Amino acid sequence: MRLLVDASNVLHVTGVLPPALALSEPSELAQLILRSRYSQADVTLVCDGSRPGMQKLGQFGLIQLHWTGATTADSVIEMLLQKSSHARSYTVVSNDRAVQANARHRGASVLSSDRFLSYLARDANRTRQTNTPLRDVHLDEETTQRWMKELGLNEDTP
Repeated sequence: MRLLVDASNVLHVTGVLPPALALSEPSELAQLILRSRYSQADVTLVCDGSRPGMQKLGQFGLIQLHWTGATTADSVIEMLLQKSSHARSYTVVSNDRAVQANARHRGASVLSSDRFLSYLARDANRTRQTNTPLRDVHLDEETTQRWMKELGLNEDTP
């Protein structure tokens, strides 16, 4: 899956994320994406303007931060789709109707910023399975004896 995300558009959506997950910069959005169902996707966060000097940067897996400079994120997204020979493989994340219409025209899928954020919030709140084995499993005597035999254990083995 390939995502083109209008980062500024997503960051300005309010009322979707709980306060504990509030985002103020693209690097925070990237970190949230890495904890979501999109963690293995090829993600490009298209950010308006030049990279601020204080912007926190780090390793974001397959996530690229693309700063637009003097042009707009909308124009860059349109240009990236236009240049791609596989525009249908993209999902464009934006609430901007012109961006959505252009993406659909090029064959890309569209996901609203609100829905995208709700997926990120849901994924961040889901419980992760741990690697800690369950120690309080109670087996009946017959099952216990069968497992002990299978594992080559006897009653005296601690």
